[in-house]
Amino acid sequence: MTGFWCRSVKRRIRALIPISLLLITCLAVPVSAFYFDFQYFETDKLVYEVGETINMVAKLIADFSNQGWSYISFAVVTDLGPAFADEYFIPPSPDVRYLNSSYTILPEHTSPNATGVQAFVLFNIEIFNTVSQGAGDNIEITIVRGHLDVIPQTPLIVQSEIDMTLSFKVESIHNSSVVYADEILSLQVEDLNSQTVLDTNLLTTTEGLISLNWNDSLGPPGSYNLTLVSNGNDDFLPFSESFQVTVLPALSNLSIVSAPIFIHCQSPDGSHIEQADIIVEHIDLNLNSINDSTIIWETSFGNGSMTNQGNGQYSTTIPFETSPGTHLVNITASNPQFQIIRETTVINVLPNSLQFSPLQPSWNVTRGQNVTIEFLIEFELDWNQTVQVQFIDGDNEFSLESEIYHGISSNLVISTSSNYSIGPHTVNVSTNSEYYSFQNISQFILDVIGIMNLNISINSAFYRESLNFTLTLLDDNTETIDFIDIFVFYDNEVIPFTVINYVNSNIVHSISLPLWLSHGLHNISFRVESDYFHNIYQTLVVQVWMKTDISIVIVMSNGGD
Repeated sequence: MTGFWCRSVKRRIRALIPISLLLITCLAVPVSAFYFDFQYFETDKLVYEVGETINMVAKLIADFSNQGWSYISFAVVTDLGPAFADEYFIPPSPDVRYLNSSYTILPEHTSPNATGVQAFVLFNIEIFNTVSQGAGDNIEITIVRGHLDVIPQTPLIVQSEIDMTLSFKVESIHNSSVVYADEILSLQVEDLNSQTVLDTNLLTTTEGLISLNWNDSLGPPGSYNLTLVSNGNDDFLPFSESFQVTVLPALSNLSIVSAPIFIHCQSPDGSHIEQADIIVEHIDLNLNSINDSTIIWETSFGNGSMTNQGNGQYSTTIPFETSPGTHLVNITASNPQFQIIRETTVINVLPNSLQFSPLQPSWNVTRGQNVTIEFLIEFELDWNQTVQVQFIDGDNEFSLESEIYHGISSNLVISTSSNYSIGPHTVNVSTNSEYYSFQNISQFILDVIGIMNLNISINSAFYRESLNFTLTLLDDNTETIDFIDIFVFYDNEVIPFTVINYVNSNIVHSISLPLWLSHGLHNISFRVESDYFHNIYQTLVVQVWMKTDISIVIVMSNGGD
């Protein structure tokens, strides 16, 4: 506590009791010894205001036995009599003691008036340890009237057309629990032209509160000066506190009556521009139309004003000079009687939709030759412009580009080379322009067909047995074709007498000849098939041999002839 140790010791009382006390009773009675030294008692100040706290401290040494006791007390006596007492016991200790207490000066305990009053702060101590020893001190202080502070309990911002209550608390600047209760205040409200719009008296509550109901009768939106004045009383000084009250314009509602969810983008060259029609409505909180507002729209690519249509509705037509994407249209309504309000609508800007239609779902071409693909691409919007379309093989073996017109049947010539892989190719159709987009699955199948080169040699053919042959099969790139199907016919028959499925082409094959096939010369035809290759035929004249059993009998004569 500031100031405790700065003043000189007011009073110093020392008491030293001998270790034993001889009582003249013909007997020696031993007693306990104790040591007591009261050094000083202080307050932190000598002049206080109502609402302030008096902090007190005493310094002493009190060492006595556990059978002894000590009693101390702090007290404050004001002009109206005893106001405070703080009493307690301390245990024995040889160490220096600092004993503290505090008291807040309450208006019900004093009436200092304009001149102030005297009060006394008291300290007493009594110690008993076989014998009793005590000490005390008092300090004279002055109590004067206190300063007050006015604290707003509610925001000092009100909405026009909405009744609101402003609340203030009048309290001591030293302690918020000490309030200016049941007192009359003067309240005055002036506008920015210093014209008085309200002059009245209010009574504070027992909690030191006052309330003011603010409504539209006090004036239009703007800033106002509110002043609270009090003449004070026996305990508190007069005061005058001013505050600025802001009255905001009334609230309103701005809503989107109609607006497109999506719209198409402009053409790439900007010659065709789509437009969005938007209607909004501006009304007050009572659902009345507001017809004198300024409505502004803004986007990332432009801005403008909306046209008043009456009945609180405003409209505009916005040219969407922009590429595809999601765009915000921010709308702001301004009116002197209302707060600025904003609303936003989201419009998705779409590319021109393309529809791809091949004349047939799949096409085939012999490797190394050309094929013409016929198709139709239709535009959702006829911009009378062409679009570059890419045709990309899913296996990345070729990529072509073609300039396409709206609604006209088109042809695409695909020239295959010898390095194209045999089999189906998925050709995807797309465009690099952000202004166009295919909405359907845009692709077709191109089957690349190979050519087989066949060489067959007959190893043997026996009646009612088997035909053995060797087959060599290469594609048009002289690469071996691994797995094939072989259909074998004889003479002029149209139905094969045997079929070999999914066999390796580079081994010796053996097939059984029909039982009814006679020996002699026959035309044996081979048809070879493989996926994504042209079928190939080869006919050979084959000699079917008859196997003959020859038995040789050797007869031996008895005479050795």
